[in-house]
Amino acid sequence: MDTAITTPVCDRIALLREQVMRRKGSFVSDINPFLRDVALWRAASGGGGQRSRVQVRAAFLHELVKLAPVEITPYTWLAGEHLLQAGQIGAFGLLGDPDPEALARIHELGVPDAQIPQVRDTVRAWAQGPGGAFGGPMYQAFGESPEELARARGVWLDGKSTTMVYLAGGWVENHSIRGYAKVLRLGFGGIRQEVERELAAADITDPELPQKENFWRAALYVCDAGMLLGQRYAERAAALAAQTDDPVERARLEQMAATCARVPGEGARTFFEATQSLWLAHVLTCGEDGINANSIGRLDQMLYPYYQADVAAGRLDRNGVLEIMEDLACKLYLDYDVQAITLGGVDRQGNDATNELSHVILDASRNLDLVRDVSVRLHRNSPPEFVRHAAELIARGGGIPFLFNDECYVRALNERGIALEDARDYAPIGCIELTIPGRANPHAVSGWFNGTKCLEYALFDGQDPRSGEQMGPHTGLLTEMGSFEELYQAYGRQVEHFARQMVYHCNRGELAQRERGPLPCWSTLTDDCIPRGRDITDGGPVYNYHSICFLGTANIADSLMAVKKLVFDEAALSPDDLLAALRADYQGYEPWRQMLLKQAPKYGNDCVEVDELARRVDEDFITLMDTMRSPLNGRYVVHLFSFLTHLPFGKTVGATPDGRRAGDPLAYSLSAQQGRDEKGVTAMLRSLARLPHYRAAGASAAIIEIDPAMVAGEEGVERLAQLIRGALDMGVGQLQWNVTTVERLLLAQRDPERYGNIPVRVAGYSQMFKLIHKELQDHIIARTKHTN
Repeated sequence: MDTAITTPVCDRIALLREQVMRRKGSFVSDINPFLRDVALWRAASGGGGQRSRVQVRAAFLHELVKLAPVEITPYTWLAGEHLLQAGQIGAFGLLGDPDPEALARIHELGVPDAQIPQVRDTVRAWAQGPGGAFGGPMYQAFGESPEELARARGVWLDGKSTTMVYLAGGWVENHSIRGYAKVLRLGFGGIRQEVERELAAADITDPELPQKENFWRAALYVCDAGMLLGQRYAERAAALAAQTDDPVERARLEQMAATCARVPGEGARTFFEATQSLWLAHVLTCGEDGINANSIGRLDQMLYPYYQADVAAGRLDRNGVLEIMEDLACKLYLDYDVQAITLGGVDRQGNDATNELSHVILDASRNLDLVRDVSVRLHRNSPPEFVRHAAELIARGGGIPFLFNDECYVRALNERGIALEDARDYAPIGCIELTIPGRANPHAVSGWFNGTKCLEYALFDGQDPRSGEQMGPHTGLLTEMGSFEELYQAYGRQVEHFARQMVYHCNRGELAQRERGPLPCWSTLTDDCIPRGRDITDGGPVYNYHSICFLGTANIADSLMAVKKLVFDEAALSPDDLLAALRADYQGYEPWRQMLLKQAPKYGNDCVEVDELARRVDEDFITLMDTMRSPLNGRYVVHLFSFLTHLPFGKTVGATPDGRRAGDPLAYSLSAQQGRDEKGVTAMLRSLARLPHYRAAGASAAIIEIDPAMVAGEEGVERLAQLIRGALDMGVGQLQWNVTTVERLLLAQRDPERYGNIPVRVAGYSQMFKLIHKELQDHIIARTKHTN
């Protein structure tokens, strides 16, 4: 199989790339800010005002497709722009009284003055709920809770609390991979027929029929919206084709019209039809719950049958397919992109699934040089040329692609209730969160748990040393403990106490979403929702589970090791002195801080003793979460992943025994604390390999920073490929690589306009350095840049 065969980007693609970067994504030039409000009003007032919440949300999507401007931009072969601007989901414009400018924009949508109060009242009722005098939504499934159960729960990224242990949502939107393959196979028209068959075959005496029928009628609106989306673009393209005298432009528009007249309404027959159908289905789903981590899934697996058929029939060659993939990559472009594409891995039978299209998509990513979210799945039988192809892209810098180890995650998923064939079909969402495409509601990042704060509480008898509040159970002061094991058991009790509270709040969130947050489009594209007649939030999918992020592994292990060695084993520091230093944030105790920093081993340096503590910390949390269940009897699985929360969570934690000062960032995911992995990249990988990736069914994450000189030239790429293969063979679950220097990043920070356009791996995603806020830039600069 040929690999790394690149073709210079053609003039059309170069112009398309420039256009989408200027627009910051696939958006029309002017989206009415009240489009969402009017679409909701029309959806809620239709059907005699008798539609249920799930039907209104589905009808809203249909109305959105009717109202949204249809703009065909230059250069692209693929029709379709997003229905709403980024960030518009969840933000209504008409919660108050409109000013004259707002009135004019509402009039553009065909709403007369007399009906504007109705639109406003509809929006208020939807956004705020009945709520009585206090204006918030009321729920049937739960009500008020004890105040103490909310004290350790944080406000998302507020940076103010010193007592926060966890964040808990339970209500999760986007962060998914819908069953796009079903749209390619059947089209929305075929899916509509499936729904109609269920309605026709239903027994009117079935006690669940009213509930099933409620969902099925919502699914019909979704299917109609998908078919209408293609029809509107087909009509617009045909009209423009009739107006142009340019034969090249006419051919582009006629092809677009003919393609959209068929897909996504019907099943795709060709590679181009499949790509167009996929893109329009993605546009539709993003209209439901936002352009965030609505990921694409295993693109090479979905499209490869169409690739084979077209090449065999002589309709396309490799370069033609490459250009279509470049076009799709442009359509998916965002400044902050977590719309993950996954390549490689094993198939449902366990055989290598890498194919020629896997390489084509990697080439498209390299040719465009855009910040794109591309993941590569590897396993023991992955072709060496595929591993090397991924290494070639990584060596260029930017952190793309990032790598997932099938040997770990297939096992982790299967052991937590996912059938083996489905576990083999996993794909990452957004950053690293795992799901089964088109078959699961993973409640990705349903909660975030800061284990480092629990260690702080274990040292201080459950009390916050900065606020003085008693937050956790009384487990004794460090000064009262006679052994390291007593400290570890106290830490475990604090973890269990707060983890149980977190699950309680996640379960409340799940119940709230079942009442007020249905997702009919996602559900319609998810297996078993239609046969069961249930929304994805209400037990419809094959798999339903919650994923919890655990952070602090490196800091906890380093701190425990410092206390074990210097307090209990060597008595170099008394418990009283350590607690005094921590309370003072090491002010006046700098020699002791240096002792803790330099005389205790640190995670990330191939030190078995501290690495085993890190493993124990992660294993125990996963074991604890394995005992938890959601209202729908879903499991709680673990992400060993911090995203960006290691910065705000760090602000909540006082000084720690590893020498870290109060408020400083925690380590990113499973990476070492910044600057502490001092013995080279192989030592860091060995430490990483000792952790239980094979039990982290939500996935794990680490960023390894290396100097460009280490991977320069053919020898450097081969060295990186060997490192990747070695890490996977040792059992490392997931790897992200940054190839850069401190000097280059400092230059970008000082002069962002001239030097800031370099992509870097941030925290489960890549982004241009100049678009990252300074605190995070400083964090990235402080990471160890390995030279060997």
